[in-house]
Amino acid sequence: MAERTPEQMRARVLRWEEGIRADSAMYSRIARGVSENDQVLHLIQAAPPGQLEMNLLLAAVQYLLIASPHHPLADWYPSLGGTRVAGEMAPEFIEFVLANRESVVELISTRRVQTNEVARCTFLLPAYNLVTRLSGRPLALIEIGTSAGLTQNVDRYGYRYIGGAKTVELLAASPVQLRCSTGADVPDLMRALPGIVWRAGLDRHPVDVNDADQARWLRALVWPDRVDRHRRFEAAMALARELPPTIIAGDAIADAADLVAAAPPEAAVVVQHSYVLNQMARPDRERFLGLLDDLGGERPIYRVGAESLARPPHTTLDLTVHGPARQTRVLADVHHHGEWIRWENG
Repeated sequence: MAERTPEQMRARVLRWEEGIRADSAMYSRIARGVSENDQVLHLIQAAPPGQLEMNLLLAAVQYLLIASPHHPLADWYPSLGGTRVAGEMAPEFIEFVLANRESVVELISTRRVQTNEVARCTFLLPAYNLVTRLSGRPLALIEIGTSAGLTQNVDRYGYRYIGGAKTVELLAASPVQLRCSTGADVPDLMRALPGIVWRAGLDRHPVDVNDADQARWLRALVWPDRVDRHRRFEAAMALARELPPTIIAGDAIADAADLVAAAPPEAAVVVQHSYVLNQMARPDRERFLGLLDDLGGERPIYRVGAESLARPPHTTLDLTVHGPARQTRVLADVHHHGEWIRWENG
């Protein structure tokens, strides 16, 4: 891929900043500072194709700070106990990046954005319940791009759905508690846990929850000014160590058929992905969807996808039934970290 000009990179960073501005004032400030520094704009082009440069850069810095929590820059990071809020941190951030150029480039050129935001389960849960309603069967879950497999544990987390004056709580005893705003009401599909009888995940670069370095990278991907997300991540990792997810190292196109074949015949097969299709080249994306169409000729394949391809940066939750005639239904607009969901028709 040809190297982009500073102006092109500046536009990419500012477009990214616009999309996350409402979620992280800290990362918004850093992104604006990065957009004005040509050295850093050049450096982040080491990111692999299909990867978000700013996500990788920010994770790389937090990854290094986790190992050096006494560095002055860590004073700005609530995730590391930092309490500094006055002043402008972007210059210090850029100074750190340039002083650790080799380590930063190595990280952003070899790692992947594999955010395991378990709060996304708040919008996966009603989609799975809808598949149960449509199929009349328990579920066999196949997650594409599973990373550490944390969202495979969707039925093992607690939920608090808040819609208007109504609140619905599920599995209050779970060590992982998720909270989600649902608008004016709480739809019926958010009032029960899905019945999952079999589950597995597929990832080109699977993450072992027991590997300290891999766990450190996943933690680094969590935004530092959201301490609640860090606590939730740690609790979900602890649960995953007790109930290890099944993770297969492989490719969606080459290996998904084997997982579909392994799913129990009495179950409805759900293929789930979130923020994965954007990492595929368009021809590969079409091959993957065509493969599911072919597999759906033998048994229906229900694909639950949360992606922002249609209206970036907005995220749409879709349900597609793959088979002789592919049918897609828009289920909801959702927050990319699961903080709210606006379900179609209530």
